[in-house]
Amino acid sequence: MTLKLSSRQKEAKLIHQSNRAAAVGRLMLGKISSWHEFLEVEITDFEKLPRRKLKSGKRDIKERLFHEIKKFCSKNFEGMDIKQLSNLYEEIKANRGVEIPLNEFEQQFSKVKRDILRGAPSHLTVCISLWGFKLRFPEDELTNDLSEAIIIASESNNQIECLSKKMHKDLKEEEEHLKSLLRTMKFSSRSIVLGCFNLLETYLNGLAWDFMQTNDITNLSNRKKKTLEDATSVSIRDKLIKYPEIISGKKLWDQNDSDFDSFVNTVKPYRDSLVHPSPFSAPEKFGGYDKLRLLYRIDFDTAMLTVNLLVKLIKRINTHIGGPENKYPIWLSELVKILKNIKISI
Repeated sequence: MTLKLSSRQKEAKLIHQSNRAAAVGRLMLGKISSWHEFLEVEITDFEKLPRRKLKSGKRDIKERLFHEIKKFCSKNFEGMDIKQLSNLYEEIKANRGVEIPLNEFEQQFSKVKRDILRGAPSHLTVCISLWGFKLRFPEDELTNDLSEAIIIASESNNQIECLSKKMHKDLKEEEEHLKSLLRTMKFSSRSIVLGCFNLLETYLNGLAWDFMQTNDITNLSNRKKKTLEDATSVSIRDKLIKYPEIISGKKLWDQNDSDFDSFVNTVKPYRDSLVHPSPFSAPEKFGGYDKLRLLYRIDFDTAMLTVNLLVKLIKRINTHIGGPENKYPIWLSELVKILKNIKISI
């Protein structure tokens, strides 16, 4: 038997629910400065408030909170209401924030409007904290890492080039400074080479996951399904070849494609020398190259060649899958902007 709520209890419940919803809205907008402030709504016992305050709170909800909450929800979500925001409050309260995959967030609470996603992939994570409502995905994170490494490498390389114009006897006086610049350039260049491969693999894995989540794959062969699902055991070379072809239904790379060959056969051995450094040479079937020699040779030019090829490959895959009108991922556009700012041509 369900107990019937009194009018006072109904009013108190409505005010409590609305204030929880408003707290979530303000948190998403980054307007709450501490968890204590966020949790204040839970401290008040609304049923014990004087009648005058209860009525005032109810009036405030009708005149202000309902409007603010409705405006916020209509801008960012599809179908989000006060009840769902109140439920989200419970989730946030329990964990002092939320980090949840987009598909799970939309199943539990509400669909995020697609213009808010701004071209972000569907495998993104919804994050709600004192910093507000954020959308995080690995491509963006790794692009930020790569961009920072590119800026550092470019700055150190420019200084090295300026010093290289000096006479050797003058350089001797700046030997320690030059050594520091060379260490920085080498470190950042190696980081760029590794970062490019990490970003490419993340992009390809994301394409495979998004494809499997949004398409009927029952007609795919078991071999193709396994290729898409078992990302850890498929080489980056096979992902480059097979993922675009499985997703689009047509082959991307022609035999002896210059971009593909340069990335896999010229640049990849440098990356492998970093991931698997060894005084032993690579097996003959992988080229038989001297791993340590390649590791020592990684410099700014090697790094920029790797970035250049990375951008070319992703642009071609993006167009191949989505057609010539398909916009490039926002994170790729940001990377290209960084390269243009430091006058690196792509």
